[in-house]
Amino acid sequence: MFSQRKGLIFALMLTWLIVSPYTAGFASTTHNVTNHFELAEIGIDSPDNLSFENGSIGEMISWNATDENPKNFTITRDGETYDSGSWDGDLLEVYLYHLYTENLTHTLPITFTFECMVFNLDNDSISDSVDVTVIADELAPIISTPDDFFYEVGSFGHEITWNITETNPDIYNITRYSNETSSNATEIEFDDWDGSNITISADGLNASHWYSFTLFVNDTLGYNSTSSVNVTVYEDISAPTINSPDDIIYEFGAVGNEILWTTYDSNPSNYSLEVLILFENSTYGNQTGGAFSGPPGNITEHSWSLTNPDGFNLTLILDYTHVGNYSLTLTLFDAFGYNASDTVNVTIYKDVRAPIINATDTFTYEEGYTGYNLTWSAEENNPRFYNLTLDGVNLKNGTWRGENITTFIDGLAIVDGLPTDYSYNLTLTDFFNQTSIFVIIVTVTPDAHDPIISEVQVLQSYTTAVTNNITIQAYSWDINNITSISIEWYTTTPESAEVMSMTLENNDFYFIRLGTFNHDATITFRITATDNSSVNNVQTTEWIEYTVSAMRAETVPLLVLGVVGILGFLSSLVLITLYFKTKTK
Repeated sequence: MFSQRKGLIFALMLTWLIVSPYTAGFASTTHNVTNHFELAEIGIDSPDNLSFENGSIGEMISWNATDENPKNFTITRDGETYDSGSWDGDLLEVYLYHLYTENLTHTLPITFTFECMVFNLDNDSISDSVDVTVIADELAPIISTPDDFFYEVGSFGHEITWNITETNPDIYNITRYSNETSSNATEIEFDDWDGSNITISADGLNASHWYSFTLFVNDTLGYNSTSSVNVTVYEDISAPTINSPDDIIYEFGAVGNEILWTTYDSNPSNYSLEVLILFENSTYGNQTGGAFSGPPGNITEHSWSLTNPDGFNLTLILDYTHVGNYSLTLTLFDAFGYNASDTVNVTIYKDVRAPIINATDTFTYEEGYTGYNLTWSAEENNPRFYNLTLDGVNLKNGTWRGENITTFIDGLAIVDGLPTDYSYNLTLTDFFNQTSIFVIIVTVTPDAHDPIISEVQVLQSYTTAVTNNITIQAYSWDINNITSISIEWYTTTPESAEVMSMTLENNDFYFIRLGTFNHDATITFRITATDNSSVNNVQTTEWIEYTVSAMRAETVPLLVLGVVGILGFLSSLVLITLYFKTKTK
């Protein structure tokens, strides 16, 4: 029973394979395959051989190998595998510190040969080798000795830095020797040494003495070196230093004015400020409402100190000072009685100028376009009020604090289809009733662009065996929108043309259903769109001809049907034969 079913299933599958359109389609499809083969271009650079002292840190080998299809790599040391794995085209590096951690440098000198081999996906390979020679450390540490120097007592920021080269550092110490008996032959630092440069501060030493700082460094093999730097400290016999800023003159109400004195002394103590009023008008400008408080006050023996060895800036703010003439003198005193001073004269004059307005005189844009605005900026130390009009009609006004004035100008109309001018008049007034006026003429020009008509398509749908429904679609757009769109069409002569309005469906697409037409009928049409601008621009397409075509389902050729029928008949015979053969068994 199972054999009979098996035979039946086989026959059905064979029949399906013979008559199936999928099988026929597969069999009739030709696939052209082109194989492209290019030779691999694999490469590797050749780093220089290395030689360094035993114990050196940071030594390494780096190979740059290249291939479009990298695969893997192997690095050997003296013929034995040191490292291997997949390779994605990156640098291949060997850090040589492992020669120490694996105790491979117990006999010196010694040379190791490292070979790097890379492979690509085609199993092509290339290699390069580097000899690494490690020699014994037989050199004492190498010290770069800084220059001797001197400084004034009390100054700070003085350092001594020794630059040192050594592969096997161990310990260091620093001693200080001086003609000052209390600090003679003093060890000031002692510590383990990691091989880095060594820096110490030389600040705080006493005047009228010299000091010799000596560095001793020792490596792990017993080699050592020394270096000495002499530092001399002299007495403070100089007065403080102070720069001389320029005299200052500005209009009443202006802000951001200040005196900046740059000061320095090794031993600062205090400073004083003397303000001499040569002339002052404390009544001028009260109507501005500002917090005007007169000139700065005198300062006596204010503490003066420095946190930066380059000096200290003393800043005096002069904003909101009354109209007048002032003389300001700063005096600096150090701890040894020396002093220095500087005087700056300050003149503040009345606000005698009207606001200075900055803007463009004219501006032009085309009807329908948007995103435009006008902006006035102004210079004025005592702003008070603004007023903006359009062709004499007030747009806005109010308190003005010196900010820019901006107004949008979109949507201005065209008059009589001609370029139309609009006058924007800004008036700015300060607290002293000084007024400035600035007029900007905005010109709006008529829409100079015809409507857009594109993506014209004829859509037909099946009606009867000899007729189709015809619909025409078109995309139309204009910056000022479309006020009307129509189609003019005929099938016989231009004199018989009809005009019909098209209907907006969505997203600026317009449609018109012309009706039912016989197959092979020719429809000639053109589309006209009018925009909604002041000049009603018109766009008309060229005449377009369209022939109505038949719409019917594609039929299978008789020859193909015949072949399929024959194959089906043969497959049925095979099915019956196999069935009866399996049944008799």
